[in-house]
Amino acid sequence: MWESYMENAMNLKFIDFECESLKDNPLNDAYRRKVAVIEPEDAQGKPLIVYLSGFLSSSLSMLNYDPFSEDMKTKLERMRAEGKSKGVIMVLPDTFTRMGGNQYLNSSAVGNYEDYVMEIVKTLSETYKTDKVGIMGKSSGGYGSLMIGMKHREIKAIADHSGDAYFEYIYIPEFPLAIEKLRKFSSWREWFVTFWNRETKKRRDELTTLMILAMAAFYSPKGNDLELPFDLETGEILDDVWKRWKEKDPVKALRAHMDTLREKKVIYIDVGKRDEYNIQYGSRMIHSILSNSGVDHVYEEFEGGHHDTSFRYDYSIAVLEKYLNDEEKQ
Repeated sequence: MWESYMENAMNLKFIDFECESLKDNPLNDAYRRKVAVIEPEDAQGKPLIVYLSGFLSSSLSMLNYDPFSEDMKTKLERMRAEGKSKGVIMVLPDTFTRMGGNQYLNSSAVGNYEDYVMEIVKTLSETYKTDKVGIMGKSSGGYGSLMIGMKHREIKAIADHSGDAYFEYIYIPEFPLAIEKLRKFSSWREWFVTFWNRETKKRRDELTTLMILAMAAFYSPKGNDLELPFDLETGEILDDVWKRWKEKDPVKALRAHMDTLREKKVIYIDVGKRDEYNIQYGSRMIHSILSNSGVDHVYEEFEGGHHDTSFRYDYSIAVLEKYLNDEEKQ
């Protein structure tokens, strides 16, 4: 097996990508970003897949050593050795922001991250002379894959692993915790500065508060500022702001993009039956909407929750590759 892995070794290279879309972003996050590319030796014309990470992470973390799981390069090499893949170009962009992560939307409060992803797609599809472009991700990355993929015809295939959907079940349960943290400060910015100056940052209550701020920055930006969807004194949900959040919920948003979704070679969606953030319900709603609208797709639920699910990438990568290579027809 070791010899087989060596025969199927993939090249790993890093590109210093200067992204026009992120210049002058309001958080002063870097606009020169590292993009990792894992490629087979015969890369030209192969399917190109952009991987988007979940919140509190960066796609580059898929290269990290993990004794309990595979890094992405090892996974792709094993899949080739086992005959599950003929070779794909896997793109891992750095998309981390000071908001703690990314929802891959254009936001006046964070930056134009949808445009950034599409800059990468345009540049690398030209570099590798391929129009076989797919996008995949987990959690926030699954959300971003579906939201970007449904809008852009250049994206021919989508894989959404446990992507944020039906915001009522995901975010509202977390609002009270964030309210109690934020109401002790004069503004969300004061809390934000205090958070980043703190030596220890990974307490659940702190990360949940950061997450809610990040969602507001992507879903309800107001210039360089953001609007919270609740009143900090009473906890009442503010209908006008919450409406803006729901407009970016894929359960609602995908209805406006059915024509583009019907053009995809494949749409792959999966979710754990015991997802800790209740994402299985939003995923079922998306499955129902796509089915009732006559949009072909692959939908799977598996035994498990939201975490430690990278083994599911074996399925999605293989499905994207087959459909992008026109080996299977819908």
